[in-house]
Amino acid sequence: MIVFRNARLIDCRGGPPQENQSIAVADGKISAVGPAAAVDLPADATEVDLGGKTMMPGFIDCHVHILWNPDPKAVLPRPSKIPLRDYHYFKARSLLYGARAAKMTVEAGFTTIRDVAAPNDSIFALRDAIAAGEYKGPRIVATGACITHTGGHGLESDNDMSIRADGAHEVFKAVRQQITAGADAIKLMGGTRPALSPPFRGRPGYTTEEMKPGVDESHRAGLKVAVHAHSSTEGIKYSILAGVDSIEHGFPLDDEAAEMMVERGAYLVPTLAVNPAAIQAIEEGHWTFPGSEEQIYRMKDFALESMALAKKHGVKVALGTDAAMPLVMHGDNAWEFELMVEHGLTPMEAILAGTRNAAENIDLLDEIGTIEAGKAADIVVVAGDPLEDISVLRDQDCIKLVLQAGKAIKDAGVLSASDQ
Repeated sequence: MIVFRNARLIDCRGGPPQENQSIAVADGKISAVGPAAAVDLPADATEVDLGGKTMMPGFIDCHVHILWNPDPKAVLPRPSKIPLRDYHYFKARSLLYGARAAKMTVEAGFTTIRDVAAPNDSIFALRDAIAAGEYKGPRIVATGACITHTGGHGLESDNDMSIRADGAHEVFKAVRQQITAGADAIKLMGGTRPALSPPFRGRPGYTTEEMKPGVDESHRAGLKVAVHAHSSTEGIKYSILAGVDSIEHGFPLDDEAAEMMVERGAYLVPTLAVNPAAIQAIEEGHWTFPGSEEQIYRMKDFALESMALAKKHGVKVALGTDAAMPLVMHGDNAWEFELMVEHGLTPMEAILAGTRNAAENIDLLDEIGTIEAGKAADIVVVAGDPLEDISVLRDQDCIKLVLQAGKAIKDAGVLSASDQ
């Protein structure tokens, strides 16, 4: 057992920070939390004095593509750089890259991610290898292949990270295929993004009638549904009416869409990092999706307006980065915390989006997302006060300790100091 003393605790259960808290960790779980006098120190326990450092739940990113390299200058593994004849080689290289990206991600404090669109065999293999302790990385909730329509996003090249499905029956069948394959969640391309799929750029993808049977089947199997809905407010509304659990990207919202999300309890995963990163890639001459530049610039304003509407109406927000989009780097996921604050959330609201809310969004709130007895000991210790300066969560020098299920993933002198 380890007992952490003198922690400034942000437990993400809804209250303010608590000073001088003690947290006991045993067998990979949090066994006790409370004021110092309330948490006993057994004779065989290790005591660690945090010296007032901030303790938080492990961070969660609900929208990642862990197998893809976000560096547009990289030769591999960038999907847009690979000739079709080399696709199997590309997949192999991507899996190797994904193992490295997973390590960078978890060492940054993100102990859980949801990967939303990748070849089934590659992403499920990485998920299972990390769960077995063979590689260092975040807990992975994986959709595997996304489900999209003819001409839709995900079919820009011939690959197996997407399933083509038109009409309600084919979508229903594709959902069952993914359930059988071992998916933890389902990803639908309800609306296409501006960067790709020119025939459908800015238009809705699936209709409500096409999506609903597949969404219902997902829910019967106990799986949540994330829908890519971007650039079309109408497409966002179609998706909400179909009963999806989260709207990914979600620009542009309007008042009606926001009200619909609140009424149905749907989450918004806004992936704010995509917009400034894409603009940077364009301005540096590294943008890999030509023809969409004008729409990318419009997205910047859409993001501000949509986040304001989400906050106004009380839409639930969960953190997601879309890491793997150009210059949205694995291991720099905490940039999203800063961007959420820049877009109108308070620091505490941003932190909740990347912890408690994110855990609920991916159906793991019973296990992670808050600091409380009985939950997995996914814990981040930070030097500094993120409620005063949210940027400390992005500063790798400030991330002093990362525990995943009680195992030290990163230790910058916290546990090691207690051994001296």
